[in-house]
Amino acid sequence: MRKSLYLYAATLLGAAALAQPAAAQDYNRATAGGTTIWAGGGVEFLSLPDIHFTAATQGTKVRRQNNVSGDWLDAGGSTGGGIETALGYWGGFRVSGSIDGFWAGLSDSDRIQCNGTCFVVDPTGTSASTSTTLNTKTNRDTDYWGAKATLKFGTGAPTEVKPEIYRNDYFLAGFDVRGIDQDNKLHSSTGTIFTLKETINTTYTGGFIGFGGEYSFGFIPGIKNVGGFYDRLGLRTFINATAGFYNASTDYTGRFTGPAPTRLSKSSNDFAFIGTVSLETRKQLGPRTSLSLWTDYEYISSVPDMHYAAAGGVTRIDDQDLFATRTMLRLNIGLGSHQLYTGAGY
Repeated sequence: MRKSLYLYAATLLGAAALAQPAAAQDYNRATAGGTTIWAGGGVEFLSLPDIHFTAATQGTKVRRQNNVSGDWLDAGGSTGGGIETALGYWGGFRVSGSIDGFWAGLSDSDRIQCNGTCFVVDPTGTSASTSTTLNTKTNRDTDYWGAKATLKFGTGAPTEVKPEIYRNDYFLAGFDVRGIDQDNKLHSSTGTIFTLKETINTTYTGGFIGFGGEYSFGFIPGIKNVGGFYDRLGLRTFINATAGFYNASTDYTGRFTGPAPTRLSKSSNDFAFIGTVSLETRKQLGPRTSLSLWTDYEYISSVPDMHYAAAGGVTRIDDQDLFATRTMLRLNIGLGSHQLYTGAGY
């Protein structure tokens, strides 16, 4: 998992290297000039696949046990940072470039008890053991990280005026690298004594396009007071949507210590679609600073789902989709001597 921390640190160092004193710009939309930095922290949720390694009899059938569930139980802290700087006018668009990175650390654990006929098969499928009792503890530690470079093409809309419904402020295109790195440990001290330590590292590399702008609640019939409430608090709301295609490269290593110690390494390459919708509620603190509550809702079409060996079989890497959400409180700061926000209440 250390490589994800190194990449995240390198992203922030690269962002710092790009920083240059100039007329500051709005973090959310490209403006005529300047540089903006942001940093924040919050919480991440992932719906990782369940782990089904051990098995037990249920009546006349043998069924795999759910050693640990991944249905929104994996949660942990997240942090992020980035920089955006104006690049000038390209073909009528006000263009800015940005570098952003994030990291989230998540953990989950569970205990499963088996009474009856309990099965443990090593990952290579060469040995199987049975017992009448089996108590298994599973720990899963996950790093979810990412870094991206983005070009933002501002449409030149009058951003100082709130829209009644939605105003498209910019289009996006960029390159993205992200990863989901898992360290799992399954251990039993009763029945069949075994330990399985495994790493499942998946790296996504690809590109994306998108759009974004400001929206307002005031148009909704019956709850127009919501817009007024937001106005009184000085809050503004924004949305950002991206879609991209990625190569998903997975490396698996499993070390099994038990009746017959074995080791298994496998890899796979798959195609993945990643779609993200981001919502921001922002409060201006001063001419050059603001505070944002930012939430990303993500869908990833392919994450590794290990199908462990049955008697006579071999462990293989399957896949399933994943949903994730990350909420961070971000501090946005404009660099240079000019104001980040202009206009009354903006």
